[in-house]
Amino acid sequence: MAIKSSPEESPKKASASWVKRYGLVLACAVGLAIWLSPVSGVTPTQHKLLSVFGGAIVLWVTLGVNFAVSIFFITCLLYFWVGNVAGQMKDGVLVRSTDFALSGFSAANLWLIVTGFVICIAMTNTGVAKRLLLHVVRAIGRRPFGAVMAASLTNFAIAPFTPSNTARALAMVPVVEGIAESYQVKPGESNFGRSLALSMAIANNITGSAFLTGTIPNVMFISAIIGAVGASVYTSWSFWALAAAPTNLFLLFFSGWFLLKMFPPEMTEIRGGLTRVESELAAMGPMSGAEKKAIVYFLIAVLLWATDRWHGLNATMIAFVVSSLIFMPRTGVLEWKDTQNALPWELVVYVGGVTTLSTALAQSKAVDVVFKSLFASLGLQRVPEFTLLMLLIGFTIFSHMWWSTTTSMTGVMAPIYVSIAQSMGFDVAKFCLPLAIMMAYALFFPFNTNGNIILLGTGYFTPNDLLKSSLPIGIVVWVAWLITALTWWRLIGLV
Repeated sequence: MAIKSSPEESPKKASASWVKRYGLVLACAVGLAIWLSPVSGVTPTQHKLLSVFGGAIVLWVTLGVNFAVSIFFITCLLYFWVGNVAGQMKDGVLVRSTDFALSGFSAANLWLIVTGFVICIAMTNTGVAKRLLLHVVRAIGRRPFGAVMAASLTNFAIAPFTPSNTARALAMVPVVEGIAESYQVKPGESNFGRSLALSMAIANNITGSAFLTGTIPNVMFISAIIGAVGASVYTSWSFWALAAAPTNLFLLFFSGWFLLKMFPPEMTEIRGGLTRVESELAAMGPMSGAEKKAIVYFLIAVLLWATDRWHGLNATMIAFVVSSLIFMPRTGVLEWKDTQNALPWELVVYVGGVTTLSTALAQSKAVDVVFKSLFASLGLQRVPEFTLLMLLIGFTIFSHMWWSTTTSMTGVMAPIYVSIAQSMGFDVAKFCLPLAIMMAYALFFPFNTNGNIILLGTGYFTPNDLLKSSLPIGIVVWVAWLITALTWWRLIGLV
């Protein structure tokens, strides 16, 4: 559904277009300026990496070029200019390492994204995801709160195998429109329709935070942590779910309740029954063999992911095994041609390049040097770890306001947060995991994430509705995580 823009938006769009057009030039200028500026206490290799990172930040913020294209530029700079992370020379010539420049493309978490999407495609192509959604809506969707929660809980249920809030938003649009049709409400004319669509936009971000495989930025941040200090229990799929899912489940219920209070629905229950839901279930017929197999493969993945702390199997290799079952002749449910055009290759390339750069920055401690100097000048080196973490959690939640994608935000902020932990002498994994969990909360404006834009396109709410409702919800999100840190995270040993 197209989104119409008002005349008042044109100056902003013109400005954004100008920034995007000259983004590459600005990025080159910033990178060159950093290289030509004297930075005390850094080696030439650290200085080069800071220059590359500074230019990359500008490129990703301005969207001067496609994400994947930016990685081609950065990879060339890492190979030809930086050479290697240690600044090694041989016979007076810089050693150029291909393994260094391309290291992020062999990272396990990069392939977790690819195989995670294979599982997602299997669940959607066979119809399992749609059937699950329809059954949940039929079970609890007869009253407004039940209808909102039916959609939200379905979103939560599919999040572990849908590493994209864009994909989940596209899956939820027919649900929003189907429920709205059952309640006989029209876009722009109903508080219930407004609450329903807003709850989906906000739930889409909350469910992305709940699981490591809920959105690509989660995997990116964990890759940055692993690049700095290696894998540990804190970087496992099961520990992320243990730390994040309970609070995010509470936030789902709270946001649904709050939105219905903020925009009181016109009715107390559905009129005429869930006719559309019933008709769609009838049209789907009995569960097919492919659906049953897809459910079995999904349950195998979730069971093994949820127990990875005990059996020690890598989450990516579990996803490879399940993907192999999905593609298996006769017993599988997909062929390669079903997935080759649906896989997000642009983001795969981006994550590989960002992982390389993040790992290089962490191993060289290039950003660490800058933050040590900055924190010393501001007197922040004496701030207690817990206080700093809580402040950064709040900053991360509300800083989504000025980012156009959570992917670009994570590409910039993950190396910075890792460097802060290193410079302060904190346990990097324990300090950064809570911040990684916050990367999905793009709650505030439509442009913050594609999922928001997609749900805005249903016409049931306006950008102003989203901002008015998400600001108080954002505050509750921050408070909820503060309480979580004081209770649940202490119990499981995260803080």
